[in-house]
Amino acid sequence: MAYGRGLSFRARVFWAIFLVGLLSVSLSLFYARALLKEKQLDSARAALLRECRMAASLYAAHGADGKDAHALLRLLGHETARVSLVDASGVVREESSASLSERELDNHNDRPEIIQARARGEGYAVRESGSLSEPFAYAARLLPDGSVLRLAVPLADMLADIDGRLSVLSRLSAAALLLSALLAVLISGALRRSVEHMVNAVTAIARGNFHRRLRHVPGREFAPLAEAVNDMARNIEEQIGYAADQAAQLESVLTIMGDGVLVLDRQGNVRRVNRALERVFPGVGRALGQPLIKCIPAPCLQNAVERLLAAGASGSQAVVHVPLELASGQNFSVRLARADDVDARVGVVAVFHDITELMRLERVRRDFVANVSHELRTPLTAIQGYAETLMEVEDVARCRHFAEIIHKHGAYLSAMTTDLLALARLEGEDGNLRLAPIGTEEIIAQAQGICAELCSRRNVTLEMDIPPHLEVMAHAESLGMVFRNIFENACRFSPENGKVRVGARREGEIVIFRVVDDGPGIAPEHLERIFERFYRVEAHRGQQGTGLGLAICKHVVERHGGRIWAESPAQDGSTAIVFTLAAARGDATSSAEAPAANPSGRAGDADGVEE
Repeated sequence: MAYGRGLSFRARVFWAIFLVGLLSVSLSLFYARALLKEKQLDSARAALLRECRMAASLYAAHGADGKDAHALLRLLGHETARVSLVDASGVVREESSASLSERELDNHNDRPEIIQARARGEGYAVRESGSLSEPFAYAARLLPDGSVLRLAVPLADMLADIDGRLSVLSRLSAAALLLSALLAVLISGALRRSVEHMVNAVTAIARGNFHRRLRHVPGREFAPLAEAVNDMARNIEEQIGYAADQAAQLESVLTIMGDGVLVLDRQGNVRRVNRALERVFPGVGRALGQPLIKCIPAPCLQNAVERLLAAGASGSQAVVHVPLELASGQNFSVRLARADDVDARVGVVAVFHDITELMRLERVRRDFVANVSHELRTPLTAIQGYAETLMEVEDVARCRHFAEIIHKHGAYLSAMTTDLLALARLEGEDGNLRLAPIGTEEIIAQAQGICAELCSRRNVTLEMDIPPHLEVMAHAESLGMVFRNIFENACRFSPENGKVRVGARREGEIVIFRVVDDGPGIAPEHLERIFERFYRVEAHRGQQGTGLGLAICKHVVERHGGRIWAESPAQDGSTAIVFTLAAARGDATSSAEAPAANPSGRAGDADGVEE
């Protein structure tokens, strides 16, 4: 099992043990051979001297009986040994070697072994033979008659005998070396398995399996390491768990936040965004690591971020607010904060607070104040002017005419006050209205009767196309207010001698009411706003009305759980106010020719009324 380059751990352990064993066996064998060789040479010297003494004793005892050197050599059992007899003058009188017996030999009194034998009674020397030019070991013994018996053995034979004896030691050394190799294999394998087990455990921990532990550790030597690894795994698991818990909490907070959150690094690049911001800027989630200006093309925002990052070292202002208006009409108040003391890797944190609704409400408030001021100023000016004139006029007919004008404007103020109170009551009530099955025919008839005077004055006809016995879940008084306001609105904007068509049809669990007039129509940009208080299309501001009727209708319908909207132009080019209510349970009334409702709940795809 190799990690990286070079030998594996097992190979290094094997070669370390094997080389130590090889070195130990080699040194032991070297010194043992030297010691044993020395002892073997001493033993051979002693044996050769002993044999020489024995040969001298035999020669002294049997030499007179005619025993010559060859017979003596055979008696001693040597086949390679030479026996020489040197007289007192140094002349070789007897020589067992056939090749030397017929040769005239040099005087041997100068030989070391002869000199020692004459001096001490026996001598020994290892030297090269002057006659045969081979190394021999010589042992000499002084005889009683002054001659010297010399025994010579070839040194090669002696060394061969010694090597034969030492070969046993060599075989034992080879066996020891083989055993050391086997032990090296076993030990390295055991260490490899132990280390591999630890490596696998640490690798598993590094890959995220923080529950992994070292349970079985061979040998006490690895116990501290295993305990350290287990402690490390426990600590990492605790830290990762804590970090994961913190990250999950942060992710949950960022996910459920309604405000968009953007985190930038020290270079102004995007590091993190939450879902709320991705809903506003769909591509920002895929722009991690890119500059802010690429994902949110807002120069004012980019300039503010750059100023904050540049001012970081000076410790100046760390929080700024930047207004941001998008092309879609959304408005945001962006709070930019420099994260100097939070995280060194974070540069700026931006929170996008959607103030679109606040801006709309502020605009509605301004419009409301302006409209109320306008609506009140006109009748009050008229009342004040005619009242002042009335005080100076004595003509009864003129006084009556002025009084009628004052009464009309007073009635208008009273109606507007009544509508304002009704609208305030609807906005302030908690919960839904108490609904019950209500027949629509009677409610519509009552509203039609209230609007009869207005319709008669403008010569506008109300045409009804309501299925008989149609019932809805509604609050009778509130539903009557809805029909009255819608009828009045339609009659007021219809041309004189025109028609207002009122129809209804049931689709599933809802009933769709539709009031259509032939008025001048509503521009698309005004369709959503006509249900705001006092909001009227400028071109028709001269029409009489408080400007609160449709706002009241919207609140009442929504409190019933329905929806209301305007269509202009409708399919036939007219203008329609459409709203839905829940059908009463058990009411099977439906229009046989009515098409299915579209998914939005609006009936813009079919008029539903014969016109």
